[in-house]
Amino acid sequence: MDSGIDRPDWHLGDETYRLFVESVTDYAIILLDREGRIATWNAGAERLRGFSEREVIGRDFFADFYWQRPGDAKIAEILHGSEHRMRHEVEGWCMRKDGGRFRCHLVLQRIDGGTPAKTGFVVICRDRTQRYSAEGASRRSEQQFRRLIGGFRDLATCTLDQVGQINSWSEALERMLGYGSGEIVGRAYAELFSAECCRLGLPSQALEHALREGRLRQTGWRKAKDGTQVYASEVIDVIRTETGEHLGFSLALRDVSAQAATEEALDAARRALFQSQKLEMIGQLTGGVAHDFNNLLSAILGNLELGRRRLPADSDVTRFLDNAIVGAQRGAALVSRMMNFAREQEIEVRTIELPALFKELCELVAKALGPETVIQSNFPDRLAPLRIDPHQLELALMNLLINARDSMTKGGTIRLSARNRRISAGTDGFGEPGRYVQLDVTDDGCGMDAETLSRACEIFFTTKPPGKGTGLGLSMVQGLVDTVGGRMSIKSRPGRGTTVTLLLPAAPSRADEVFAGDELETVHVQAPLERKLRVLVVDDDALVLMNSAALLTDLGHETTALSSAEEALTFLHSRSSRRPVDLIVTDHAMPRTTGLELAQVVRSEWPSLPVILATGYSEDIVEGNGTVSARLQKPFGIRDLRAVIAAVFEGAEAGNGGGVATMPPHASSAILS
Repeated sequence: MDSGIDRPDWHLGDETYRLFVESVTDYAIILLDREGRIATWNAGAERLRGFSEREVIGRDFFADFYWQRPGDAKIAEILHGSEHRMRHEVEGWCMRKDGGRFRCHLVLQRIDGGTPAKTGFVVICRDRTQRYSAEGASRRSEQQFRRLIGGFRDLATCTLDQVGQINSWSEALERMLGYGSGEIVGRAYAELFSAECCRLGLPSQALEHALREGRLRQTGWRKAKDGTQVYASEVIDVIRTETGEHLGFSLALRDVSAQAATEEALDAARRALFQSQKLEMIGQLTGGVAHDFNNLLSAILGNLELGRRRLPADSDVTRFLDNAIVGAQRGAALVSRMMNFAREQEIEVRTIELPALFKELCELVAKALGPETVIQSNFPDRLAPLRIDPHQLELALMNLLINARDSMTKGGTIRLSARNRRISAGTDGFGEPGRYVQLDVTDDGCGMDAETLSRACEIFFTTKPPGKGTGLGLSMVQGLVDTVGGRMSIKSRPGRGTTVTLLLPAAPSRADEVFAGDELETVHVQAPLERKLRVLVVDDDALVLMNSAALLTDLGHETTALSSAEEALTFLHSRSSRRPVDLIVTDHAMPRTTGLELAQVVRSEWPSLPVILATGYSEDIVEGNGTVSARLQKPFGIRDLRAVIAAVFEGAEAGNGGGVATMPPHASSAILS
């Protein structure tokens, strides 16, 4: 059929070529002249588009059949482009004659024969609808799988390639470790480990073991983006094809930090209980040995006295026997004190004279402290008697004196002083109005910083090396003071020693007589902070946030509660023209931005604004390098909160990190037992 157009001179009459082109039905093979008009239209093109050859010959292929707009820049480039743009390949949606759509993959090759008659284009089209649908289904399936995996709040997943590089990363892992998918995909699995673990080759060993055995279960520390460590339970599975070809690894991780911390605390409690049981056994053994030794001393004393009675008065041996008797009597007195000190008994509150009790305790104290420690005591003549259990007070004094001795590594002087005090107004935690005896125990030791001071009375907290202390000493003293309605406070500064002050109720029987003869100060006791603070509380746990805010409000402070570090920074910046708050109390383990990171921003923008970090993680996990003002151990109560706030502000006033703090019911002196 003659279409009235000039066909390119490509030897189309060649029978072999014609039969080849017309026999192809899976591809549309179309020849265009140099202006883009259709010159040939094979059976594959008719099947694909629905138009017969008679309907399309001579029509503009780009205007009528190409899915882009006529005059598009790409079309002009195809028709008149330079030699390096001889080929054009594209895929998109095309319309059939009946209006149906199909996905078309099109390749257009420019043919330049040197003359207009031999210049034109070859177009090859193929239907890719089925493949495109399959690829779309695969993509949707993968997206659904990712959403399903990402829905697990406590199970985080990722995949690795054959050499251990990360090629997928779930949202749960982003929450757990802080890395976004865009910044971690393509990096090595080993980057989730510490430098020490990498030096030991642990990441590669884990993948080799999984490849060899098919699966590996392990637990260990993984490095988060902010540098903290997350203790995780991890399962590594090998991914293989149906033919056994190794494609990579799949990892499932679960954060078990809280579980590990609980188990660690339980182990510490077990160790402390075992140590306490050993101490109890030693006490019982001491009592038994002292009892037997006392019997031996009784026999020695009796025989010495009998022997002396039988000697003449002018015998030279008499003076040696007298010395032996004095030594045995002192030994008997010491054993008697040990027996009273070691025995178990119910609390027996009675009236005692503090100077007389300490005088009886001195010899035992001197033996316990050693020759390098000197004790100086200063008790006034008219000191009011105490109403307290004498044995419990002896034990408390022994703990305070031993703590003071241990804080002075090269020896030194411990000073004990006492005085009468009348308190006319009391507040919660500072004693009821009344008459008291104040006992101060002061050492020249290493002292404590604000953070150590805030934790001093925590049960089992100690700064001594393992095996050197139980962390029970000051908590026992605090318990005694609470029992009798007194008060304990600690004043300490690094390098300048420690003073532990006990405020103990005076016995009413003789208090009137003693206090009447003295010109005594009247102490109006008030809270450690003389002004109401504006406190910003930050915690992602709604229950903890509400509790912390309630405790601070109960302490008389004005509180603003926010649930994230981002909200806190927005709040602070919105009031940047003036200091918006006096104190920040923030949780550490919060998503996206931790409490420690918040403290670092606050320190850089508001250097004088103190930050207390509340956490249940260990000190090394949340080491702030001086960024935070103090650390508050979770769980905490109102007395812990009051004590750490007092320590922070009094330490700031002192200018050296030390301070005076009214300690919570569980607190220590310099080096803690």
